[in-house]
Parts: sequence; structure tokens; C-alpha cells
Amino acid sequence: MILLPAFAIGSACQTGPVNHTFKGTIGNAANLQVLLEQLYFDQNTAPVAIGRASCNASGGFTIEQKEPFTEGLYRLTIGAKRMFFMLGAADKTVEISGDLNTIDRMDVQVTGSETFLCYAKVVKEMMAAPQMTPEAAKGFISKGCTPLMRAFFTAQLLGRNAGDHLQEFKNARQALNEAMPDSKYASEFANMVGGLEKQLQQQQATASIQVGQPAPEISLPGPDGKVRALSSLKGKVVLLDFWASWCRPCRMANPHVVEVYNKYKDKGFDVFSVSLDRPGQKDAWVAAIEKDGLVWDNHVSDLQFWNSAPAAVYGVRAIPATFLIDRQGNIFAVNPRTDLEEQLLKAL
Repeated sequence: MILLPAFAIGSACQTGPVNHTFKGTIGNAANLQVLLEQLYFDQNTAPVAIGRASCNASGGFTIEQKEPFTEGLYRLTIGAKRMFFMLGAADKTVEISGDLNTIDRMDVQVTGSETFLCYAKVVKEMMAAPQMTPEAAKGFISKGCTPLMRAFFTAQLLGRNAGDHLQEFKNARQALNEAMPDSKYASEFANMVGGLEKQLQQQQATASIQVGQPAPEISLPGPDGKVRALSSLKGKVVLLDFWASWCRPCRMANPHVVEVYNKYKDKGFDVFSVSLDRPGQKDAWVAAIEKDGLVWDNHVSDLQFWNSAPAAVYGVRAIPATFLIDRQGNIFAVNPRTDLEEQLLKAL
């Protein structure tokens, strides 16, 4: 569940009285080496080795240190197995038990750390989830017990489509800055979000379609052969939706579009769907419209796949791609997905 690269690791020596302990009893780990490290957001930051030990014949080990644990993400390596978890600053004696074959799935018993227990519970729920939709991801993020845990879950679960979830990253950054203002975690996460904001600004600056400009005309035949024009909907707020029957993310997004359409169709909202289906795939296009319940009339396509003329005009390089158009026929928002209803209410 946590994807982090391997790094070079250093050794740690302890002197003076021992005040903090991490110990465990792990089945099938007899005589294996154990390494405890602390990790950070930045993949260029090398892990900090907290301590080393050797399992005894029963798989028992103890890592003792003088310095207290700091709140953060940790990695326990036993032989070739790795387990990621989080500890809190108040943790003093943390003890785990389990089996080597399943510790990487968080199948462990834990005492001495409420933070560890919370993290393990949420991660196991993630692993059992049948599908990780953006809505499900946000639900798991909200279950994080600390701002740092929620920030890690945000990066892990929404990082692949961070551009669509910038507000979630900004919210996590603010909460982490307030909770751990002088920490390396807060500074690294802030740098990550700052880089994301800059990247999105650059993308928007070079985008083919800008907010405020007139929406270019689209006039193509629908499944029945009748030509439908985008301009005919002037006076309504329109969601221009580029999609295709073969596009899994598009099909996953369709239920939300249908929900919003049914909720606001009587208030001046409509949808104009442009399919990027392949030549000769009209039947698949029509079947997807029916199966997904896309009940609005405005379905058009030239059935030219990525050579679609409207897609070129609108600079569409990936789908789903959406544009919200105001009553005057101007672009109101580009790619409103998770905030579609919010943007629609503003436009209405």
C-alpha cells in the first residue's frame, strides 16, 4: 500500500540510559536481522536508521534507543520482508506480534501505540476495498487519526491524479503546518504541494481552452444521424463531456454526471457528450449510452478515435475531459470533476 523506493541505510549506536523500546515476536523469523527506519515524503531524503537487532530462535527482538520516537512514518525490515507503519511522539514501549509471512499486510497485534493501531486499521480497510474511487479514497483519508497520517494517505491515494484533487492537498498542507509547524514532514509536504500548484499553473497557461473565452462550436451527428450543435444550447449552462465507450475512467465518472444532470436539468443545465469511439464502433457507443443511463439528447461523434476534430480544437489529450459552459456560451470551468456540482451552482 505504501510505495517507497529502497535507499542506502546507515547504522545507529546508542549510549546512555534506554528510555524507548520497539520490540516484537514474529513467527518464522528466527535468527533474521531486523532494521527500524524512519521515512519522509521526499524520496530523495534517505531514511534515518533508528536501530538494529537480531531475532532470537523464537523470532523475538528488541530495539532500544535513548532518544524518544518522533511522530512519523517508519519501516521495519525483517529479513526480506518490510512493514510500513506510523508512530506517535508519545509512544515509549511499542510491542508487536505476528507472522513474517503476513506482516506486510499489517496482520499484526500491537500494544503501546494508538497511532500504529489507527494506521494499521485504515490500511487493512484499504486493502479490503473492492475499488479505490476518489470518493472512497477521501473516505479513507478522513479516517486518519492525525494530520500527518491524513497527509500521507492524501499523497498515497490521490497522488496519481493530484491535479484533480489540489484542494485536498492544500487542506492537508494547512492542517500539517498547524500541527507540526517546524517539522521536516511539514516542509517536505509543503514543497510537494507547491510544486504541484506550479505545474498546474504551467499547464493552464499552455492549455488550448481558457476560462472566459467563447466555447468553439461543435456540430456533429448523433446516433440517429441528426446533426446536433453545441451552440443550440446557448442560454443553458452546459457540461461539454469528452468520453468514449472504451474509456473505463469515463464510464466510472458517468454515474455522477447522470446524478447532477437529473438534479439540475429543470434549472437550466444540460450535457453535450462527444464520444471518441473508434471508426466502426457505433454500436458500442450506443450501447454505452443506454447502459450508463445517459438520458440527455445531445450525443455526437465523428467516430474518429483520437483523430476526433472537436478533441483537437479543445486540446483534449486524455479523457474524460470536461468543460463547463455558461449561459452566454463562454468557458466557465475546465475539467470540473470532483467539484462539478459546486462549479455548476456558481454558473447557474
